[in-house]
Amino acid sequence: MAERVAVFDDRLAALASCHALLVQADWTGAELAAIVASQLDPYVSENPDRLMTRGPPVVLPPDLATPFGLVLHELATNAAKYGCLSYPAGMLAVTWTLGENDADRIVRVLWTEAGGPAVAKPASVGLGSRLIDGAIPNARVTREFRPEGLVCTIEVPFPELDTAAAE
Repeated sequence: MAERVAVFDDRLAALASCHALLVQADWTGAELAAIVASQLDPYVSENPDRLMTRGPPVVLPPDLATPFGLVLHELATNAAKYGCLSYPAGMLAVTWTLGENDADRIVRVLWTEAGGPAVAKPASVGLGSRLIDGAIPNARVTREFRPEGLVCTIEVPFPELDTAAAE
């Protein structure tokens, strides 16, 4: 039971972190880079060289910021337990791009693990996997369980924001 409470507390903290970013911006949106940093800092703060992030400035609207934070938290938790962050030499890259897919503008986030244990697809699907796959509205999520590390791609339609309001 104590483990379940700790997992629940960690998920609440992940949501609270995203909400804090949104509050700072008067709920206009949250920078994707700030969301990534807030969710991954607890796992890489002692060795920040293990994390590489890169992408253009992207402000996610509130309805995307919170679930993105939760998904990044789940990916980070799994990386710390079973993936690249469970090994001292493990490395994580989180990159994002803006592009177009048909008529929609999309944000594409690529989570790439390396240097950890050999990876295999899990035998069962738990709540964390369901959150990763389904928490972000209208997102297409693919997870590739490559022997060298997990690669997760998240593509989601991305609305135009009023940049003056976001600033």
